[in-house]
Amino acid sequence: MKICLVAHFKDNPVRGDIGTKNVAYYLAKELSKRHEILQIDVRGINSWRKIKAFKPQIIHLILGPSTLGFIAAKAISLYSPQAKVIMSAPNPSFMPFKRIISFLKPDLILAQSLESEKMFKNLGLRTKFLPNGVDIEKFTPIPNTFKEELRRKYGLDKKFVILHVGPIIKARGVGFLKELQNDENQIVIVGREPKDMDLYKSLKKGGCFVWVKRFVNIEELYALSDCYIFPTPPGNKRASIELPLSVLEAMSSNLPVITTRFGALPRIFDDGDGLFFAEKEGDFYNGLEEVKNGAMEIKTREKVLPYSWEDIAKRLVKIYKRELKTRGTSNE
Repeated sequence: MKICLVAHFKDNPVRGDIGTKNVAYYLAKELSKRHEILQIDVRGINSWRKIKAFKPQIIHLILGPSTLGFIAAKAISLYSPQAKVIMSAPNPSFMPFKRIISFLKPDLILAQSLESEKMFKNLGLRTKFLPNGVDIEKFTPIPNTFKEELRRKYGLDKKFVILHVGPIIKARGVGFLKELQNDENQIVIVGREPKDMDLYKSLKKGGCFVWVKRFVNIEELYALSDCYIFPTPPGNKRASIELPLSVLEAMSSNLPVITTRFGALPRIFDDGDGLFFAEKEGDFYNGLEEVKNGAMEIKTREKVLPYSWEDIAKRLVKIYKRELKTRGTSNE
């Protein structure tokens, strides 16, 4: 199958980058194992002409999307009118009016949260559910002896280590993590260069370890931690993609995870076995208490194994084939 992927591409994504880029990277990596892939960076407008020569069966945009994304989809489709145009919606932002959508709409939107899927359907768009994936080979549990070695490597003591990975912004809810920093807990936050310096300084002053450098081996930070917390309020959609990769990575590392019911998380996961959904602030404290008691067997990795990037790519290929079948042009 000939597939053209349009996204913000780069060679080697590391934590701290926009989640949509990581989604595009991993999908391209998996799809290229069995299919002919053309990667187009959305910023390289002149390179879009390669699409016409490539003659794709599928044009798949992984851009958010925004109003500009819909315009880009329409523009790119003109280079290959025979192709099916599909858009992923890992982090949908402002949508154009319904009258405009009727002109710009792609063949299919791949939605994640139920709320977003409803929004797209109300705009007259066809939708299909496709979650994000996780690298289950990179993010794995490790023996306690290795955990101790990693803690020494990163200068961490024997406190209970609580991790959060993501941008240091108020909308992310990371300010709350300072409340959990005490003599028993060590908060570790990994993110890109903070836009909110007051928040950054407040977290540092409160005793949190805040690392803004890029970690190529980010899996080591998950491996040395005791718990992962995702405190982002469900209403702050711009703070994260709808199925946060960091939560999937923590689960793949078999960490206990305490999270809000953000985006698509409650759509694909039930709580239990080390996954706690927090409805209010006190639920984070209660979840930590349960984790520290050690009475519950942690099986978050089992929950996330069906969402490996390999499996997600297989689901995506099935979607492609069904779309092509409607036009009678499906080929291997």
